[in-house]
Amino acid sequence: MGRLTALLLVASVLAAAEAATAAPVPLQNGRFTDAPNGVPANWRVDAWNRDYSEFGWEPAGGAGGAARIVSRTPNDARLCQTIPVVPGGTYRVSARVKTADVGATTAGALIALEPRIADSPDVKGTHDWETIEVTAGSGERDSMDVCLRLGSYSNLNTGTAWFSDVRVEQVGGPQPGTRPSWWSRLSLAPIAATLQRSTWGEIAVPLLGGMLLAFGLGVFGRRPR
Repeated sequence: MGRLTALLLVASVLAAAEAATAAPVPLQNGRFTDAPNGVPANWRVDAWNRDYSEFGWEPAGGAGGAARIVSRTPNDARLCQTIPVVPGGTYRVSARVKTADVGATTAGALIALEPRIADSPDVKGTHDWETIEVTAGSGERDSMDVCLRLGSYSNLNTGTAWFSDVRVEQVGGPQPGTRPSWWSRLSLAPIAATLQRSTWGEIAVPLLGGMLLAFGLGVFGRRPR
């Protein structure tokens, strides 16, 4: 193994170490506890055709509520919120979703990160509560939209979707208020996400990083004089 390869491995490990602890990101009213006039506060209503869908709220058990989207005519309907992100960061967005009579041939209920960043797996048909999530990098952006969506671009759909317990976490990259390090700009998000989910990573990452760094600098290859 050459020194350049070893140093690149060090960069991978250090990037993963940045993601060792998921950090919550400010998201307003993610549990939908505030819904004046029956529409969740801090979320804006958007749609391909606003007249084709109804947006509402209902209790979801516990201390939270659920946002509801009903489309009786095929539509791309969504509730969106703009959140701050760090350029070069990696973010995981999750939500609980329930559906009723959502069409099976086009996009169902999903989380969309906009503008056109990434989508979660979608839920079609009739399903009880389940959790969906999407993980993506922010690129050079300092903000992005989290959208709870029924249907999508050129994928209009009908049915009812409920969303609850929306969460956003930063799982990689520089923390707010810091400048991106050079290794954070590398495409290392899959490695970081994998190690972030591993409990052994808290111990192995620092140890492996130190060993690789020493190897890359030639410490192990020096002969005593």
